[in-house]
Amino acid sequence: MAGELESVDVGEGLERRRHRHWYDRLMMLCDGVFAIAITLLATEVRAPQVWSGDWSGLWGPLASQLDAYAMSFLVISVYWLAHRRFMAMILAVDATMTVITLVVLGLVALLPAATRLISTHSVYPLARLVYASLVVAIGLAMASLWGYAALVAKVVSPEVRAGPRWFILVLILFTPPFFLLLTLGVPDAGPGVMPIGLSLLFLVGWRLRRWTIQRLGGKGHHG
Repeated sequence: MAGELESVDVGEGLERRRHRHWYDRLMMLCDGVFAIAITLLATEVRAPQVWSGDWSGLWGPLASQLDAYAMSFLVISVYWLAHRRFMAMILAVDATMTVITLVVLGLVALLPAATRLISTHSVYPLARLVYASLVVAIGLAMASLWGYAALVAKVVSPEVRAGPRWFILVLILFTPPFFLLLTLGVPDAGPGVMPIGLSLLFLVGWRLRRWTIQRLGGKGHHG
């Protein structure tokens, strides 16, 4: 068995092994950063320091924290799903893609801090603006990643035709600014309103995305 594995490794070629190694390690890093960012969100939800034991005394301090947690959990989940779809269609990574991915991860890692800001100071428009701007920045970085891979380096699977490639790029560019408008346009939303509303919009958009890609001739990447 060891001799067989050794012959496979040698026959694969150094260049092919290197590119496969880059791809695998980059995916491991991405999954780790997304997982840690989600975990850190939960650490920001803290019980009130002074509590009389009644429900209102508990829910009052926790409402804004849980609202921000739910919204950020949704944001990170959507971006992780988008990144997973991208990487399932990308065949190889190069230095440029690695740098853009590191920018994406650096911005994602800031979301727990932005979540703490908006949960503590949600009454201030600037706090909401900072949070929404970070979400938009992540979207722009994700769009750069896909645009470079699909349209510049052309390392995306040939099964993904030109129509779906451009549609995915437009979609990832449009969605974050739309989120920005929703976040800033509903300043007095009650607890849970924004996360639930955005979740419903995501489910509708997910179905529309699948339908549109199928109409454009895409296949094998509808997840």
